[in-house]
Amino acid sequence: MQRYEELDSLRGLAALAVMVGHFLMVFTPIVQNTSGLSFLDYPLNLLKYTPLHAIWGGHEAVIMFFLLSGFVLSLPFFSNRQQNYTKYVIKRICRIYIPFLVALIIAIVMREAVYVSKLTDLTTYYNELWVAPPDMSSIVHHLLFVGNYNSTRYDPILWTLVHEMRISLLFPFIMFAIVKGGWKIGLPLAIVLSYGAAIMLENIETRYMTNFVVSLHYASFFIVGALLAKYQKPLRAVFSKLNGWWAALLLIVALCSYTFKWIGYGEDFHDRFMPHGGDWMTAIGASIFIIAALSSVRLSQQLQRKPLLFLGKISYSLYLYHMIVLLSLIHLLNGELDTPFIVMLAFVASFVAGALSYYFIELPSIRLGRWLTSWGKKPSVAVGSSGERSVSS
Repeated sequence: MQRYEELDSLRGLAALAVMVGHFLMVFTPIVQNTSGLSFLDYPLNLLKYTPLHAIWGGHEAVIMFFLLSGFVLSLPFFSNRQQNYTKYVIKRICRIYIPFLVALIIAIVMREAVYVSKLTDLTTYYNELWVAPPDMSSIVHHLLFVGNYNSTRYDPILWTLVHEMRISLLFPFIMFAIVKGGWKIGLPLAIVLSYGAAIMLENIETRYMTNFVVSLHYASFFIVGALLAKYQKPLRAVFSKLNGWWAALLLIVALCSYTFKWIGYGEDFHDRFMPHGGDWMTAIGASIFIIAALSSVRLSQQLQRKPLLFLGKISYSLYLYHMIVLLSLIHLLNGELDTPFIVMLAFVASFVAGALSYYFIELPSIRLGRWLTSWGKKPSVAVGSSGERSVSS
Protein backbone atom coordinates (compact mmCIF):
# COMPACT_ATOMS: atom_id res chain seq x y z
CA MET A 1 0.00 0.00 0.00
CA GLN A 2 1.25 3.46 -0.91
CA ARG A 3 3.03 5.37 1.82
CA TYR A 4 2.28 9.06 2.27
CA GLU A 5 5.31 10.48 4.04
CA GLU A 6 4.06 14.04 3.47
CA LEU A 7 1.14 13.29 5.75
CA ASP A 8 3.48 11.96 8.43
CA SER A 9 5.12 15.37 8.41
CA LEU A 10 1.77 17.17 8.52
CA ARG A 11 0.85 15.18 11.59
CA GLY A 12 4.21 16.00 13.11
CA LEU A 13 3.72 19.71 12.50
CA ALA A 14 0.25 19.49 14.03
CA ALA A 15 1.65 17.77 17.13
CA LEU A 16 4.33 20.46 17.37
CA ALA A 17 1.62 23.16 17.19
CA VAL A 18 -0.22 21.50 20.07
CA MET A 19 2.96 21.43 22.15
CA VAL A 20 3.84 25.05 21.36
CA GLY A 21 0.30 26.10 22.24
CA HIS A 22 0.33 24.33 25.59
CA PHE A 23 3.73 25.75 26.46
CA LEU A 24 2.68 29.30 25.55
CA MET A 25 -0.42 28.95 27.72
CA VAL A 26 1.85 29.02 30.75
CA PHE A 27 2.06 32.79 30.22
CA THR A 28 -0.86 35.04 31.16
CA PRO A 29 -0.67 37.42 28.14
CA ILE A 30 -1.30 34.47 25.83
CA VAL A 31 -4.49 33.25 27.53
CA GLN A 32 -5.99 36.67 28.25
CA ASN A 33 -8.74 37.89 25.93
CA THR A 34 -7.10 40.93 24.37
CA SER A 35 -9.16 40.91 21.15
CA GLY A 36 -10.46 44.41 21.93
CA LEU A 37 -6.97 45.90 21.57
CA SER A 38 -5.50 46.91 18.22
CA PHE A 39 -2.40 45.31 16.77
CA LEU A 40 -0.53 48.58 17.26
CA ASP A 41 -1.52 48.86 20.91
CA TYR A 42 -0.89 45.17 21.62
CA PRO A 43 1.43 43.59 19.03
CA LEU A 44 1.05 40.13 20.61
CA ASN A 45 -2.42 40.06 19.07
CA LEU A 46 -0.72 39.39 15.74
CA LEU A 47 0.15 35.97 17.11
CA LYS A 48 -3.24 35.45 18.73
CA TYR A 49 -5.90 36.80 16.34
CA THR A 50 -4.45 36.35 12.86
CA PRO A 51 -3.57 33.30 10.72
CA LEU A 52 -0.28 33.20 12.65
CA HIS A 53 -2.31 31.39 15.31
CA ALA A 54 -1.73 28.26 13.22
CA ILE A 55 1.74 28.08 14.78
CA TRP A 56 0.22 27.22 18.15
CA GLY A 57 -3.37 26.30 17.35
CA GLY A 58 -4.00 23.18 19.40
CA HIS A 59 -7.67 22.63 18.60
CA GLU A 60 -7.04 23.21 14.92
CA ALA A 61 -4.31 20.58 15.05
CA VAL A 62 -6.77 18.11 16.62
CA ILE A 63 -9.12 18.54 13.65
CA MET A 64 -6.12 17.85 11.40
CA PHE A 65 -5.38 14.69 13.42
CA PHE A 66 -8.91 13.38 12.89
CA LEU A 67 -8.86 14.12 9.16
CA LEU A 68 -5.54 12.33 8.77
CA SER A 69 -6.76 9.36 10.78
CA GLY A 70 -9.83 9.05 8.56
CA PHE A 71 -7.68 9.36 5.45
CA VAL A 72 -5.21 6.66 6.47
CA LEU A 73 -7.64 4.20 8.05
CA SER A 74 -9.85 4.31 4.94
CA LEU A 75 -7.12 3.35 2.46
CA PRO A 76 -7.37 -0.44 2.90
CA PHE A 77 -11.13 -0.26 2.29
CA PHE A 78 -10.70 1.53 -1.03
CA SER A 79 -8.10 -0.98 -2.21
CA ASN A 80 -10.18 -3.95 -0.99
CA ARG A 81 -7.44 -4.96 1.45
CA GLN A 82 -9.29 -4.37 4.70
CA GLN A 83 -8.70 -6.84 7.50
CA ASN A 84 -11.42 -8.62 9.42
CA TYR A 85 -12.77 -6.59 12.30
CA THR A 86 -11.07 -8.56 15.08
CA LYS A 87 -7.61 -8.06 13.59
CA TYR A 88 -8.37 -4.41 12.91
CA VAL A 89 -9.34 -3.84 16.56
CA ILE A 90 -6.26 -5.66 17.84
CA LYS A 91 -4.01 -3.43 15.74
CA ARG A 92 -5.85 -0.30 16.85
CA ILE A 93 -5.50 -1.29 20.51
CA CYS A 94 -1.80 -1.97 20.10
CA ARG A 95 -1.24 1.21 18.07
CA ILE A 96 -3.25 3.67 20.17
CA TYR A 97 -4.21 2.17 23.51
CA ILE A 98 -0.96 0.59 24.71
CA PRO A 99 1.13 3.79 24.31
CA PHE A 100 -1.76 5.72 25.86
CA LEU A 101 -1.83 3.32 28.82
CA VAL A 102 1.92 3.65 29.43
CA ALA A 103 1.70 7.44 29.25
CA LEU A 104 -1.22 7.43 31.70
CA ILE A 105 0.75 5.35 34.19
CA ILE A 106 3.82 7.58 33.84
CA ALA A 107 1.66 10.69 34.30
CA ILE A 108 0.18 9.33 37.53
CA VAL A 109 3.61 8.28 38.82
CA MET A 110 5.16 11.67 38.01
CA ARG A 111 2.27 13.52 39.61
CA GLU A 112 2.74 11.55 42.83
CA ALA A 113 6.52 11.99 42.70
CA VAL A 114 6.81 15.74 42.15
CA TYR A 115 3.54 17.34 43.25
CA VAL A 116 3.84 19.31 46.48
CA SER A 117 1.10 21.94 46.41
CA LYS A 118 -1.20 23.79 44.08
CA LEU A 119 0.53 26.31 41.84
CA THR A 120 -0.63 29.91 42.23
CA ASP A 121 1.76 31.95 40.08
CA LEU A 122 0.84 30.64 36.62
CA THR A 123 -2.30 30.88 34.52
CA THR A 124 -5.57 29.50 35.88
CA TYR A 125 -5.31 26.58 33.47
CA TYR A 126 -2.00 25.38 34.90
CA ASN A 127 -2.79 26.27 38.49
CA GLU A 128 -5.69 23.78 38.37
CA LEU A 129 -3.81 20.84 36.82
CA TRP A 130 -2.66 17.91 38.95
CA VAL A 131 -4.49 19.37 41.97
CA ALA A 132 -6.69 16.30 42.53
CA PRO A 133 -4.85 13.14 43.63
CA PRO A 134 -5.43 9.89 41.74
CA ASP A 135 -8.44 7.81 42.73
CA MET A 136 -9.73 4.46 41.53
CA SER A 137 -12.91 5.81 39.93
CA SER A 138 -11.00 8.27 37.77
CA ILE A 139 -8.42 5.68 36.78
CA VAL A 140 -11.13 3.20 35.75
CA HIS A 141 -12.79 5.89 33.61
CA HIS A 142 -9.46 6.53 31.91
CA LEU A 143 -8.84 2.84 31.31
CA LEU A 144 -12.27 2.09 29.85
CA PHE A 145 -13.00 5.35 27.98
CA VAL A 146 -16.50 5.17 29.48
CA GLY A 147 -18.58 8.06 30.76
CA ASN A 148 -18.27 11.81 30.80
CA TYR A 149 -15.16 12.23 32.96
CA ASN A 150 -12.30 14.65 33.50
CA SER A 151 -9.64 13.41 31.07
CA THR A 152 -7.33 16.35 31.87
CA ARG A 153 -6.67 15.11 35.39
CA TYR A 154 -3.38 13.34 34.70
CA ASP A 155 -2.39 14.21 31.12
CA PRO A 156 -4.52 17.03 29.67
CA ILE A 157 -4.28 15.86 26.06
CA LEU A 158 -5.88 12.45 26.63
CA TRP A 159 -9.40 13.61 25.77
CA THR A 160 -8.60 13.48 22.05
CA LEU A 161 -7.47 9.86 22.32
CA VAL A 162 -10.78 8.94 23.92
CA HIS A 163 -12.52 10.10 20.74
CA GLU A 164 -9.83 8.63 18.50
CA MET A 165 -10.28 5.18 20.00
CA ARG A 166 -14.07 5.26 20.13
CA ILE A 167 -14.38 6.43 16.53
CA SER A 168 -11.73 3.98 15.33
CA LEU A 169 -13.77 1.08 16.69
CA LEU A 170 -16.83 2.21 14.72
CA PHE A 171 -14.96 3.34 11.63
CA PRO A 172 -15.11 0.05 9.64
CA PHE A 173 -18.92 0.15 9.79
CA ILE A 174 -18.94 3.75 8.57
CA MET A 175 -16.64 2.78 5.72
CA PHE A 176 -19.14 0.28 4.32
CA ALA A 177 -21.47 3.19 3.58
CA ILE A 178 -18.72 5.40 2.16
CA VAL A 179 -17.29 2.70 -0.11
CA LYS A 180 -20.72 2.07 -1.60
CA GLY A 181 -22.16 5.59 -1.61
CA GLY A 182 -19.13 7.88 -1.84
CA TRP A 183 -19.64 11.54 -1.10
CA LYS A 184 -23.39 11.35 -1.68
CA ILE A 185 -23.69 9.32 1.52
CA GLY A 186 -20.48 10.30 3.31
CA LEU A 187 -20.84 14.08 3.27
CA PRO A 188 -24.49 14.18 4.42
CA LEU A 189 -23.65 11.63 7.11
CA ALA A 190 -20.78 13.79 8.36
CA ILE A 191 -22.99 16.89 8.47
CA VAL A 192 -25.82 15.06 10.23
CA LEU A 193 -23.45 13.63 12.85
CA SER A 194 -21.85 17.01 13.51
CA TYR A 195 -24.94 19.18 13.68
CA GLY A 196 -27.03 16.44 15.26
CA ALA A 197 -24.42 16.35 18.02
CA ALA A 198 -24.65 20.14 18.33
CA ILE A 199 -28.40 19.93 18.88
CA MET A 200 -28.04 17.18 21.46
CA LEU A 201 -25.30 19.07 23.27
CA GLU A 202 -27.71 21.96 23.82
CA ASN A 203 -29.99 19.70 25.83
CA ILE A 204 -27.66 17.52 27.88
CA GLU A 205 -25.00 18.08 30.51
CA THR A 206 -21.52 18.00 28.97
CA ARG A 207 -19.20 18.98 31.75
CA TYR A 208 -16.21 17.31 30.13
CA MET A 209 -14.99 16.83 26.57
CA THR A 210 -15.23 13.03 26.82
CA ASN A 211 -19.00 12.96 26.30
CA PHE A 212 -20.13 10.33 23.78
CA VAL A 213 -22.10 12.95 21.86
CA VAL A 214 -18.91 14.90 21.24
CA SER A 215 -17.48 11.75 19.67
CA LEU A 216 -20.25 11.91 17.06
CA HIS A 217 -19.15 15.41 16.12
CA TYR A 218 -15.53 14.42 15.70
CA ALA A 219 -16.50 11.28 13.76
CA SER A 220 -17.63 13.63 11.01
CA PHE A 221 -14.02 14.64 10.39
CA PHE A 222 -12.92 11.01 10.14
CA ILE A 223 -15.52 10.74 7.38
CA VAL A 224 -14.22 13.85 5.62
CA GLY A 225 -10.70 12.39 5.79
CA ALA A 226 -11.97 9.17 4.23
CA LEU A 227 -13.64 11.14 1.44
CA LEU A 228 -10.36 12.97 0.78
CA ALA A 229 -8.68 9.60 0.40
CA LYS A 230 -11.39 8.27 -1.92
CA TYR A 231 -11.34 11.31 -4.21
CA GLN A 232 -7.70 12.23 -3.86
CA LYS A 233 -6.86 11.65 -7.53
CA PRO A 234 -9.35 14.15 -8.97
CA LEU A 235 -8.67 16.61 -6.15
CA ARG A 236 -4.92 16.37 -6.70
CA ALA A 237 -5.44 16.80 -10.43
CA VAL A 238 -7.37 20.03 -9.84
CA PHE A 239 -4.68 21.40 -7.52
CA SER A 240 -1.88 20.40 -9.89
CA LYS A 241 -3.46 22.44 -12.71
CA LEU A 242 -3.25 25.64 -10.68
CA ASN A 243 -0.37 27.91 -11.55
CA GLY A 244 1.92 29.19 -8.82
CA TRP A 245 -0.07 32.32 -7.99
CA TRP A 246 -3.44 30.56 -7.82
CA ALA A 247 -1.97 27.76 -5.74
CA ALA A 248 -0.45 30.29 -3.34
CA LEU A 249 -3.78 32.13 -3.11
CA LEU A 250 -5.61 28.89 -2.36
CA LEU A 251 -3.13 28.10 0.42
CA ILE A 252 -3.66 31.56 1.91
CA VAL A 253 -7.42 30.97 1.84
CA ALA A 254 -6.81 27.58 3.46
CA LEU A 255 -4.72 29.17 6.22
CA CYS A 256 -7.44 31.75 6.92
CA SER A 257 -10.07 29.01 6.99
CA TYR A 258 -7.90 26.82 9.23
CA THR A 259 -7.51 29.65 11.78
CA PHE A 260 -11.01 31.06 11.32
CA LYS A 261 -11.83 30.70 15.01
CA TRP A 262 -9.33 33.42 15.83
CA ILE A 263 -9.84 35.86 12.96
CA GLY A 264 -12.42 38.42 14.07
CA TYR A 265 -12.55 36.81 17.51
CA GLY A 266 -15.54 38.11 19.46
CA GLU A 267 -17.23 39.74 16.44
CA ASP A 268 -20.88 38.93 15.66
CA PHE A 269 -20.17 37.36 12.27
CA HIS A 270 -17.56 35.14 13.89
CA ASP A 271 -19.70 34.02 16.82
CA ARG A 272 -22.44 32.77 14.49
CA PHE A 273 -20.10 30.00 13.35
CA MET A 274 -19.17 28.81 16.84
CA PRO A 275 -18.49 26.23 17.98
CA HIS A 276 -19.14 23.49 15.43
CA GLY A 277 -19.24 25.73 12.38
CA GLY A 278 -15.79 26.91 13.35
CA ASP A 279 -14.56 23.31 13.37
CA TRP A 280 -15.89 22.90 9.84
CA MET A 281 -14.05 26.00 8.69
CA THR A 282 -10.89 24.53 10.21
CA ALA A 283 -11.58 21.21 8.49
CA ILE A 284 -11.91 22.92 5.09
CA GLY A 285 -8.53 24.59 5.54
CA ALA A 286 -6.91 21.39 6.79
CA SER A 287 -8.37 19.43 3.86
CA ILE A 288 -6.79 21.84 1.40
CA PHE A 289 -3.45 21.46 3.18
CA ILE A 290 -3.68 17.68 2.88
CA ILE A 291 -4.43 17.76 -0.84
CA ALA A 292 -1.73 20.40 -1.40
CA ALA A 293 0.83 18.29 0.45
CA LEU A 294 0.11 15.38 -1.89
CA SER A 295 -0.17 17.46 -5.07
CA SER A 296 2.56 20.10 -4.97
CA VAL A 297 5.99 18.76 -5.87
CA ARG A 298 7.70 21.64 -4.09
CA LEU A 299 5.61 21.29 -0.94
CA SER A 300 5.97 17.51 -0.98
CA GLN A 301 9.75 17.80 -1.17
CA GLN A 302 9.82 20.16 1.78
CA LEU A 303 7.61 17.86 3.84
CA GLN A 304 9.87 14.89 3.10
CA ARG A 305 12.94 16.49 4.65
CA LYS A 306 14.46 14.26 7.31
CA PRO A 307 13.79 16.52 10.34
CA LEU A 308 10.10 16.72 9.45
CA LEU A 309 9.87 12.99 8.79
CA PHE A 310 11.43 12.33 12.18
CA LEU A 311 8.96 14.77 13.74
CA GLY A 312 6.20 12.79 12.06
CA LYS A 313 7.53 9.51 13.43
CA ILE A 314 7.57 10.68 17.03
CA SER A 315 4.44 12.85 16.73
CA TYR A 316 2.16 10.56 18.73
CA SER A 317 4.66 10.16 21.55
CA LEU A 318 5.46 13.88 21.50
CA TYR A 319 1.75 14.53 21.81
CA LEU A 320 1.41 12.06 24.68
CA TYR A 321 4.34 13.23 26.79
CA HIS A 322 4.89 16.97 26.33
CA MET A 323 2.40 17.95 29.04
CA ILE A 324 3.69 15.29 31.42
CA VAL A 325 7.20 16.66 30.95
CA LEU A 326 6.12 20.27 31.35
CA LEU A 327 4.00 19.69 34.44
CA SER A 328 6.72 17.58 36.04
CA LEU A 329 9.39 20.22 35.51
CA ILE A 330 7.14 23.09 36.57
CA HIS A 331 6.36 21.38 39.88
CA LEU A 332 9.93 20.19 40.35
CA LEU A 333 11.69 23.45 39.49
CA ASN A 334 9.10 26.07 40.45
CA GLY A 335 10.92 28.69 42.52
CA GLU A 336 14.30 27.31 41.48
CA LEU A 337 14.31 28.61 37.89
CA ASP A 338 12.40 31.34 36.11
CA THR A 339 9.33 30.05 34.29
CA PRO A 340 10.64 30.82 30.74
CA PHE A 341 13.73 28.67 31.43
CA ILE A 342 11.57 25.83 32.72
CA VAL A 343 9.45 26.00 29.58
CA MET A 344 12.51 25.94 27.31
CA LEU A 345 13.95 23.01 29.24
CA ALA A 346 10.64 21.17 28.96
CA PHE A 347 10.53 21.87 25.23
CA VAL A 348 13.83 20.08 24.68
CA ALA A 349 13.05 17.31 27.15
CA SER A 350 9.74 16.62 25.40
CA PHE A 351 11.52 15.69 22.19
CA VAL A 352 13.77 13.33 24.15
CA ALA A 353 10.75 11.75 25.84
CA GLY A 354 8.93 11.52 22.51
CA ALA A 355 11.85 9.78 20.81
CA LEU A 356 12.32 7.33 23.68
CA SER A 357 8.63 6.52 23.71
CA TYR A 358 8.56 6.01 19.95
CA TYR A 359 11.45 3.54 19.90
CA PHE A 360 10.75 1.70 23.15
CA ILE A 361 6.94 1.81 23.43
CA GLU A 362 5.30 2.66 20.11
CA LEU A 363 7.36 0.43 17.81
CA PRO A 364 7.15 -2.62 20.11
CA SER A 365 3.39 -2.05 20.40
CA ILE A 366 3.05 -1.93 16.61
CA ARG A 367 5.12 -5.11 16.26
CA LEU A 368 2.93 -6.76 18.88
CA GLY A 369 -0.14 -5.88 16.86
CA ARG A 370 1.37 -7.36 13.73
CA TRP A 371 2.41 -10.51 15.56
CA LEU A 372 -1.00 -11.01 17.15
CA THR A 373 -2.74 -10.68 13.78
CA SER A 374 -0.27 -12.65 11.66
CA TRP A 375 -0.97 -16.17 12.92
CA GLY A 376 -1.98 -18.48 10.13
CA LYS A 377 -0.67 -16.20 7.40
CA LYS A 378 2.03 -17.03 4.95
CA PRO A 379 4.80 -14.40 5.01
CA SER A 380 4.54 -13.87 1.25
CA VAL A 381 0.92 -12.80 1.40
CA ALA A 382 0.83 -11.09 4.79
CA VAL A 383 -0.70 -7.63 4.68
CA GLY A 384 1.57 -5.18 6.43
CA SER A 385 0.40 -2.14 8.32
CA SER A 386 2.00 0.41 6.01
CA GLY A 387 -1.42 1.89 5.48
CA GLU A 388 -1.82 2.55 9.19
CA ARG A 389 1.78 3.59 9.63
CA SER A 390 1.89 6.05 6.76
CA VAL A 391 0.55 8.45 9.34
CA SER A 392 0.93 7.74 13.04
CA SER A 393 -2.76 7.59 13.82
